[in-house]
Amino acid sequence: MTTLTFPWAREYDADQLAAFTEDLSSAASGDNDLATLDAIEQAIARHAPTPPPCPLTTRQIDILTDAASGETSESTARTLGISVHTVKAIKVDLCAQLQAHNITHACTIAMHYGWLTDYRVPPPKPTSRRRGPVANRSSHAARASRLRRKPGVEAVIGDYSSRNTAYGTARSITAGELSAYAPAGDFQARAYLSASRRWAVAARYIGTPTTQEGPAS
Repeated sequence: MTTLTFPWAREYDADQLAAFTEDLSSAASGDNDLATLDAIEQAIARHAPTPPPCPLTTRQIDILTDAASGETSESTARTLGISVHTVKAIKVDLCAQLQAHNITHACTIAMHYGWLTDYRVPPPKPTSRRRGPVANRSSHAARASRLRRKPGVEAVIGDYSSRNTAYGTARSITAGELSAYAPAGDFQARAYLSASRRWAVAARYIGTPTTQEGPAS
Protein backbone atom coordinates (compact mmCIF):
# COMPACT_ATOMS: atom_id res chain seq x y z
CA MET A 1 0.00 0.00 0.00
CA THR A 2 1.35 3.44 -0.97
CA THR A 3 1.90 5.86 1.93
CA LEU A 4 0.17 9.18 1.32
CA THR A 5 2.28 12.32 1.67
CA PHE A 6 -0.66 14.64 2.39
CA PRO A 7 -3.38 12.44 3.93
CA TRP A 8 -4.91 15.47 5.64
CA ALA A 9 -5.58 17.16 2.26
CA ARG A 10 -8.08 14.44 1.36
CA GLU A 11 -10.38 15.75 4.08
CA TYR A 12 -10.52 19.26 2.58
CA ASP A 13 -13.52 20.56 0.67
CA ALA A 14 -13.17 21.49 -3.01
CA ASP A 15 -12.17 25.10 -2.34
CA GLN A 16 -9.55 24.18 0.25
CA LEU A 17 -8.08 21.49 -1.98
CA ALA A 18 -7.96 23.83 -4.99
CA ALA A 19 -6.18 26.51 -2.97
CA PHE A 20 -3.62 24.01 -1.69
CA THR A 21 -2.82 22.47 -5.09
CA GLU A 22 -2.56 25.90 -6.76
CA ASP A 23 -0.24 27.20 -4.03
CA LEU A 24 1.88 24.05 -4.23
CA SER A 25 2.06 24.20 -8.03
CA SER A 26 3.10 27.84 -7.93
CA ALA A 27 5.82 27.14 -5.37
CA ALA A 28 7.19 24.26 -7.47
CA SER A 29 7.44 26.36 -10.64
CA GLY A 30 10.74 27.97 -9.69
CA ASP A 31 14.29 26.87 -10.46
CA ASN A 32 15.62 23.52 -9.28
CA ASP A 33 17.31 24.90 -6.21
CA LEU A 34 16.92 25.24 -2.45
CA ALA A 35 14.81 28.38 -2.81
CA THR A 36 12.16 26.38 -4.66
CA LEU A 37 12.35 23.64 -2.05
CA ASP A 38 11.86 26.23 0.71
CA ALA A 39 8.86 27.66 -1.15
CA ILE A 40 7.28 24.21 -1.43
CA GLU A 41 7.78 23.54 2.26
CA GLN A 42 6.27 26.91 3.16
CA ALA A 43 3.25 26.21 0.95
CA ILE A 44 2.71 22.88 2.67
CA ALA A 45 3.09 24.47 6.11
CA ARG A 46 0.49 27.14 5.25
CA HIS A 47 -2.15 24.58 4.31
CA ALA A 48 -1.34 21.70 6.67
CA PRO A 49 -3.63 21.45 9.70
CA THR A 50 -2.14 22.66 12.96
CA PRO A 51 -1.30 19.65 15.15
CA PRO A 52 -2.62 19.61 18.70
CA PRO A 53 -0.18 20.90 21.32
CA CYS A 54 2.10 18.25 22.76
CA PRO A 55 0.75 17.11 26.14
CA LEU A 56 3.98 15.37 27.15
CA THR A 57 6.70 16.60 29.48
CA THR A 58 10.32 16.98 28.41
CA ARG A 59 11.24 13.79 30.29
CA GLN A 60 8.41 11.88 28.61
CA ILE A 61 9.57 13.13 25.20
CA ASP A 62 13.14 12.02 25.99
CA ILE A 63 11.98 8.52 26.89
CA LEU A 64 9.63 8.27 23.93
CA THR A 65 12.38 9.48 21.58
CA ASP A 66 14.68 6.75 22.87
CA ALA A 67 11.93 4.15 22.41
CA ALA A 68 11.34 5.33 18.82
CA SER A 69 15.10 5.05 18.24
CA GLY A 70 15.11 1.39 19.28
CA GLU A 71 16.55 1.87 22.76
CA THR A 72 15.53 -0.41 25.62
CA SER A 73 14.34 0.71 29.04
CA GLU A 74 17.74 -0.32 30.40
CA SER A 75 19.74 1.75 27.91
CA THR A 76 17.42 4.75 28.38
CA ALA A 77 17.88 4.52 32.15
CA ARG A 78 21.66 4.61 31.73
CA THR A 79 21.49 7.58 29.36
CA LEU A 80 19.16 9.64 31.55
CA GLY A 81 20.70 8.58 34.85
CA ILE A 82 17.47 7.22 36.31
CA SER A 83 16.29 3.78 37.34
CA VAL A 84 14.82 1.24 34.95
CA HIS A 85 11.72 1.15 37.18
CA THR A 86 11.26 4.91 36.65
CA VAL A 87 11.61 4.58 32.87
CA LYS A 88 9.00 1.80 32.77
CA ALA A 89 6.64 3.76 35.02
CA ILE A 90 6.90 6.83 32.77
CA LYS A 91 6.20 4.68 29.72
CA VAL A 92 3.03 3.36 31.35
CA ASP A 93 1.93 6.91 32.23
CA LEU A 94 2.51 8.36 28.77
CA CYS A 95 0.74 5.43 27.10
CA ALA A 96 -2.29 6.13 29.29
CA GLN A 97 -2.01 9.85 28.53
CA LEU A 98 -1.97 9.25 24.75
CA GLN A 99 -4.51 6.41 24.99
CA ALA A 100 -1.94 4.18 23.30
CA HIS A 101 -2.10 0.39 23.44
CA ASN A 102 1.66 0.09 24.02
CA ILE A 103 4.89 2.07 23.70
CA THR A 104 5.12 1.39 19.95
CA HIS A 105 1.64 2.82 19.47
CA ALA A 106 2.63 5.83 21.60
CA CYS A 107 5.66 6.44 19.36
CA THR A 108 3.44 6.29 16.27
CA ILE A 109 1.01 8.82 17.73
CA ALA A 110 3.79 11.23 18.75
CA MET A 111 5.53 10.94 15.37
CA HIS A 112 2.24 11.49 13.54
CA TYR A 113 1.69 14.80 15.32
CA GLY A 114 5.32 15.89 14.94
CA TRP A 115 6.09 15.81 18.65
CA LEU A 116 9.22 13.69 18.16
CA THR A 117 11.95 15.41 16.18
CA ASP A 118 15.20 13.87 17.44
CA TYR A 119 14.58 10.15 17.08
CA ARG A 120 17.26 8.15 15.27
CA VAL A 121 16.58 5.47 12.69
CA PRO A 122 19.14 2.69 13.33
CA PRO A 123 20.91 1.54 10.17
CA PRO A 124 20.01 -2.01 9.16
CA LYS A 125 22.49 -4.65 10.19
CA PRO A 126 24.38 -6.09 7.24
CA THR A 127 23.23 -9.57 6.37
CA SER A 128 25.86 -12.14 5.65
CA ARG A 129 25.58 -13.76 2.28
CA ARG A 130 25.02 -17.48 2.47
CA ARG A 131 27.67 -19.52 0.76
CA GLY A 132 26.65 -22.16 -1.72
CA PRO A 133 27.26 -25.87 -1.04
CA VAL A 134 30.26 -26.04 -3.39
CA ALA A 135 31.92 -23.02 -1.75
CA ASN A 136 31.23 -24.47 1.70
CA ARG A 137 32.78 -27.84 0.81
CA SER A 138 35.86 -26.15 -0.63
CA SER A 139 36.22 -23.92 2.43
CA HIS A 140 35.94 -26.86 4.86
CA ALA A 141 38.41 -28.92 2.84
CA ALA A 142 41.00 -26.12 3.06
CA ARG A 143 40.48 -25.69 6.81
CA ALA A 144 40.65 -29.42 7.48
CA SER A 145 43.88 -29.64 5.49
CA ARG A 146 45.46 -26.85 7.54
CA LEU A 147 44.40 -28.52 10.79
CA ARG A 148 45.88 -31.85 9.71
CA ARG A 149 49.23 -30.16 9.16
CA LYS A 150 49.26 -28.98 12.78
CA PRO A 151 47.80 -31.78 14.96
CA GLY A 152 46.48 -30.64 18.34
CA VAL A 153 46.44 -26.95 17.39
CA GLU A 154 42.95 -25.45 17.61
CA ALA A 155 41.82 -23.01 14.94
CA VAL A 156 38.58 -21.20 14.19
CA ILE A 157 36.49 -22.88 11.51
CA GLY A 158 34.08 -19.98 11.05
CA ASP A 159 31.29 -17.93 12.61
CA TYR A 160 27.59 -18.70 12.34
CA SER A 161 24.28 -16.86 12.49
CA SER A 162 22.82 -18.86 15.38
CA ARG A 163 23.69 -21.05 18.32
CA ASN A 164 21.96 -24.06 16.80
CA THR A 165 23.90 -23.77 13.54
CA ALA A 166 27.22 -23.49 15.38
CA TYR A 167 26.51 -26.47 17.65
CA GLY A 168 25.23 -28.50 14.71
CA THR A 169 28.39 -27.81 12.72
CA ALA A 170 30.60 -28.72 15.69
CA ARG A 171 28.77 -32.03 16.12
CA SER A 172 29.04 -32.81 12.40
CA ILE A 173 32.79 -32.15 12.41
CA THR A 174 33.38 -34.36 15.47
CA ALA A 175 31.18 -37.14 14.04
CA GLY A 176 32.91 -36.98 10.66
CA GLU A 177 29.63 -36.26 8.93
CA LEU A 178 31.29 -33.53 6.85
CA SER A 179 33.47 -35.32 4.32
CA ALA A 180 36.42 -32.96 4.86
CA TYR A 181 36.64 -34.09 8.50
CA ALA A 182 36.03 -37.82 8.01
CA PRO A 183 36.43 -40.31 9.50
CA ALA A 184 34.71 -39.79 12.82
CA GLY A 185 37.07 -39.07 15.69
CA ASP A 186 39.82 -37.45 13.65
CA PHE A 187 38.71 -33.97 14.68
CA GLN A 188 37.42 -32.43 17.88
CA ALA A 189 35.21 -29.34 17.54
CA ARG A 190 33.39 -26.99 19.89
CA ALA A 191 30.93 -24.12 19.52
CA TYR A 192 31.34 -20.93 21.54
CA LEU A 193 30.15 -17.32 21.74
CA SER A 194 32.91 -14.99 20.54
CA ALA A 195 33.84 -11.59 21.98
CA SER A 196 31.88 -9.96 19.14
CA ARG A 197 28.76 -11.86 20.31
CA ARG A 198 28.79 -14.14 17.27
CA TRP A 199 28.55 -17.91 17.50
CA ALA A 200 31.71 -19.57 16.22
CA VAL A 201 33.21 -23.05 15.87
CA ALA A 202 36.80 -24.01 16.63
CA ALA A 203 38.36 -27.41 15.87
CA ARG A 204 41.61 -29.31 16.11
CA TYR A 205 42.98 -32.47 14.51
CA ILE A 206 43.44 -35.31 17.00
CA GLY A 207 43.85 -38.18 14.55
CA THR A 208 47.10 -40.01 13.85
CA PRO A 209 49.21 -38.00 11.42
CA THR A 210 50.42 -39.74 8.31
CA THR A 211 53.90 -39.18 6.89
CA GLN A 212 52.57 -36.40 4.71
CA GLU A 213 50.45 -34.87 7.43
CA GLY A 214 52.96 -34.93 10.26
CA PRO A 215 53.42 -32.04 12.69
CA ALA A 216 54.85 -28.92 11.21
CA SER A 217 58.39 -28.14 12.33
